[in-house]
Amino acid sequence: MSRQQRRVFFRLLQIVVCLGVILSTLKLSIIIIGDEDKPLPVADELRKLLIEAEMDNTRRLLNVERVCQKYNLGSYRKLAEDSLFKHPPAPQYSVFYMDRLHNISYCPVYKSGTTTWLYNLCLLMNVTVKMLNNGREQLSTIARRAIPELEYPEAERVLNASRRLLVVRHPFERLLSAYRDKLENSVAGREHGTLHFYRKYGAKIVKKYRGNNFTKPRSDQVIRRDDIPSPAGVEPTFREFVDYVIDTDLGSYGDDHWMPYYLYCTPCLVKYSIIANVESLWRDQVYAINKLGLRDKIKPRWRHSNGHVNASKIYFRQLNKATVRKLHEKLRLDFELFNYSPDIYYEYATFAD
Repeated sequence: MSRQQRRVFFRLLQIVVCLGVILSTLKLSIIIIGDEDKPLPVADELRKLLIEAEMDNTRRLLNVERVCQKYNLGSYRKLAEDSLFKHPPAPQYSVFYMDRLHNISYCPVYKSGTTTWLYNLCLLMNVTVKMLNNGREQLSTIARRAIPELEYPEAERVLNASRRLLVVRHPFERLLSAYRDKLENSVAGREHGTLHFYRKYGAKIVKKYRGNNFTKPRSDQVIRRDDIPSPAGVEPTFREFVDYVIDTDLGSYGDDHWMPYYLYCTPCLVKYSIIANVESLWRDQVYAINKLGLRDKIKPRWRHSNGHVNASKIYFRQLNKATVRKLHEKLRLDFELFNYSPDIYYEYATFAD
């Protein structure tokens, strides 16, 4: 039996043991996990959900290991060999929320379910719902006050000893969400820092990428809401933002909201216990809450700003296929690590140079 086969065998053995514990617990006491919007799984439905989620989680963890080994990155690096990607030498301990009381470390990939999980962590730290919902402070500020940043080497010790949680999302969807939330409109959403983002990034993007032959995006290439003020007209278009992302060294000059996963949460250096997907976030929350032993403390919930189901189809019309290809190449490692495909976005890209 090869080394890789032994690793897979022992991982599958761990699954069997874990499922045995879960099923045993469920036989003794089925705990109904509440949600604000979705019917709750019970008995056999809950068991089926947990088994399915455990299998998906195992596949995700093994895929991360495979890709890290493939590109010789992080803990899997062989010094005699080069890698195609520049990679941090150590995790960014400062970005983690390390809850020592519940033995959980969470890396917040912004625009990938962070509102949901920071809310959960705050509840675990006995922050009141009233404080969380009053809108006076950003949720990340409240969470950081409840769970202060740890200094090295204590941070390394706590991280390695804890259960580690990561939530990811299709890289293109996350990028578009970051653009729409932070850069598309400098007039609305200033409580979320849109003016700051315009001054720090937006104005510079426009100056660099907006030529004399600038063409305003068509009405079918943007989404405008009637209940918020219109943009000032000085903000970067999605196409200009994408050009900026393609040309920028995101490890050195990117913002947390669009920095690649492999640079920000370093899955080739941090061996995560759970990798959840935004695309299956409610199910993965039920699974994570059970696996982390938090059934009596928090419930699965879906907290997010109102989105638009066809946003990517609409905005990617601003791009041509060559630009989508370059953007995919820029974020290729994230696509491979978390098994996402860019294919449908090539169909959305209809702009012709």
